[in-house]
Amino acid sequence: MADNYTQFSFAIEKLTPEECTWTKNILALNFDDVLQRKQVKEALDISKVVKMGSDDYWPDFEWCIDDADKYLWVYTGDGGNPWNAALLVRAFLAKFRPSDIKQFSVAYTCSKPRLDEFAGETYVVTSQNIYSDAGVGDIVANAIKTGQQQRMALTGLDIIVRPKKVKTGRRP
Repeated sequence: MADNYTQFSFAIEKLTPEECTWTKNILALNFDDVLQRKQVKEALDISKVVKMGSDDYWPDFEWCIDDADKYLWVYTGDGGNPWNAALLVRAFLAKFRPSDIKQFSVAYTCSKPRLDEFAGETYVVTSQNIYSDAGVGDIVANAIKTGQQQRMALTGLDIIVRPKKVKTGRRP
């Protein structure tokens, strides 16, 4: 039997006392409690487009605030939910650092060399949006296969892949 893992690790540095308090308070909320679940959703400013179902967990990642060095470390051991981590970062940036951008990578691995059990993605989080490069590989492959421009539309952002025209003949 094989085990699958979702792993990521990143920090938000130079936390102010207000940022520390807000972060500790939101991460201490119990998602199983209906009232606290509402507080989580309000604090994260989850729009109607983003739905957290009854089978979702909060925070579903590990975290540590280092009071001496003033940073928040968000990470996983064996597994966790990078989307929830991105939601926390987006809410944090919206409240405290609206011009900042946070980027982190996620590794999807397996304890055995199974086919298609290894992958990864990168999240880019702003105070307004969460972007992931999941799917970008598919548009690159389609551009190569078809020779046609491919486009991925994200909220406020378009990713366009255009294949170059290759001259036939000898290479220098």
